[in-house]
Amino acid sequence: MDLPDEPQIRWILRTTAALLQHSAEPVHGLVQPTAEFFPDPYDGSPSTVAALMTRVQEHAGLQDLQVELAVVTPEGEARTVSCSSGACGGAALDTKLDRVARLGDGSYRVAVAAGELRNPTVLTTAFVRAVSFMFLTESCASDALLPPDREPAVDLAAVLLGFGVLVTNGSYLYAKGCGGVQVHSATKMPVDELALALAIYCRLHGVPDRTAARHLEVTPRAHFDESTVWASSNLALVRMLRAAPERIAADDYAIGASRSWLARALGLGKSRPARTAEDDLRELERSIELGAGAAKPRAMDEGKAKKLAEIRALVDESLES
Repeated sequence: MDLPDEPQIRWILRTTAALLQHSAEPVHGLVQPTAEFFPDPYDGSPSTVAALMTRVQEHAGLQDLQVELAVVTPEGEARTVSCSSGACGGAALDTKLDRVARLGDGSYRVAVAAGELRNPTVLTTAFVRAVSFMFLTESCASDALLPPDREPAVDLAAVLLGFGVLVTNGSYLYAKGCGGVQVHSATKMPVDELALALAIYCRLHGVPDRTAARHLEVTPRAHFDESTVWASSNLALVRMLRAAPERIAADDYAIGASRSWLARALGLGKSRPARTAEDDLRELERSIELGAGAAKPRAMDEGKAKKLAEIRALVDESLES
């Protein structure tokens, strides 16, 4: 699996540093698609849909925000669900499916298509992205982003809030269609970029790679495995996200090559420094010492003596300059 192109890697790093400065941190650690994090039963009914939304809000630390859910039918009709009561209402929406909007009283309206209720992965991804949008709005982080960056930043903020496994799975979905199996995405960022963001998250918070990989689907996991190699090869760069965000913002850094742990341990893949005259001098003197007899020193070979004198002269000249 290929990594994202360098411009996209730099965008991920730059936007991550900016979001961290706006406190984009996990509340409950890395959220997994398990009963530990989502213990509520789900059957697609209004009450279970509302319970799922509330659970996502809790994991983001935004449970105090008032949210109204709107389930939109293919005909454009909508019914609203209160996350606090689970009751259905009769308010209507426009036929256009607007995912999330902040209302005048500070509450939010989140819209989902009726068909999304049948796919828990799609629905959970939609709710995670909606809550991530709320975080960007409430923290004013959205104001610090360029307009074209705000939509993909919703996905990136979701990763930093602890939902990386959920949105990475939601970025690459298999679905059967008339033409056979097709790939769909419930996110703005593609799977390779989200997998890299998840690997960076794991380094920032000390989460073992196997913990994040355990509940990733096949293709997201393959991208994540490649991304973990990159993140381990660029640990100093990952640390700069907190320690020197101004350098990240200014693109004042170099991205290292992606090398496996064995290559890093053995120093493989690193370019060796250029050999200097002083290195030649040390090696020549060492060979002379090793070649000398312990009991009776031998006279230095005339050619070696001449070479040694030339190298010494070069070293002395470089030291004086």
